[in-house]
Amino acid sequence: MNQMYVPPLSQINKKILMVYVGSFVVTTIFKLGMGINLLPVLGLSSMGIQKGFIFQLLTFPFIETQMLSVVFNALLIWFIGSDLESRWGTRFYLKFLALTTYLPGLVYLGLSFYNKGLFQVFNGMSGTNLALLVAYAMVFSERILVFMFIFPMKAKYFCMLLAAIEVYMTLSYKMSSLIHCLSMAMAFFYLRYASFIARGGSFGQLRQKREKEKMRSKLRLVKDEEEISQNKGPNPDEPKYWQ
Repeated sequence: MNQMYVPPLSQINKKILMVYVGSFVVTTIFKLGMGINLLPVLGLSSMGIQKGFIFQLLTFPFIETQMLSVVFNALLIWFIGSDLESRWGTRFYLKFLALTTYLPGLVYLGLSFYNKGLFQVFNGMSGTNLALLVAYAMVFSERILVFMFIFPMKAKYFCMLLAAIEVYMTLSYKMSSLIHCLSMAMAFFYLRYASFIARGGSFGQLRQKREKEKMRSKLRLVKDEEEISQNKGPNPDEPKYWQ
C-alpha cells in the first residue's frame, strides 16, 4: 500500500507558518474578545500608509481573517514550498517569495492611490501560494500527485486545478484576484529568466539572438542565377539573398 508523501517542514517555512498562524490567532482574539479589528492596521491600504502605518508593507501577507484560508494556505506552504526550497536552496526560495509577495503588493498600493473607492485592504498569502503553484508546475511538472487522496494526476494539472480553486476563492475581491494573477505571471517570467541566466545566458546574447533572427527574416532562398541577377539592383536597401 502506497503511503502519502509528506515533505519535511524546513526551518524557514516553519517560521513563516508560525507567524502566519500566530497572527491569525491574535487578530481573532482581538476581534472576538475586545471588538478590535486589526485588519485595517496590519493589512495593506493607501489610507493606512497615509496615516503612517509603514509597517503594513511587511505585515500584510501574514494577516488573514478566515480560518479556511489559513488552513489551505498553510498546507500549500508546507507541501509545495518545502519541496521547492529543497530544490532551490533557502536563498533563492526566499528571493522568490519576496518578489511574488511584496512586488504585487506594491503594485496594488500604487493603483489604490488613484481610486481609493475600488480598493479594499489587501492581505493574506493567496497570491504567494498561487506563485508557488506555478513554480511547482514548472519544476515538477511530470510528478504524479493525488488530488483529494483519490485522483492521481500530473503535478502541472494538479497545480492548475488548485490555482483555479484559489482564484475562485478570491473572486469576491476582484481587484485582489487581479493582483493574485499578477503574482502568478511574475512567478512564471521570473523562473524563465532565472533558468535563462542559469544556462549561461545574458542580455547581450539575447540581443544578438534577436538581431540574427531579424537578419534571417530578410533572407530568402533563390533557385538559379537568373533570379539572382533579376534581384540585383542599385538600391542598397534591397534585401540580400542566399543561394
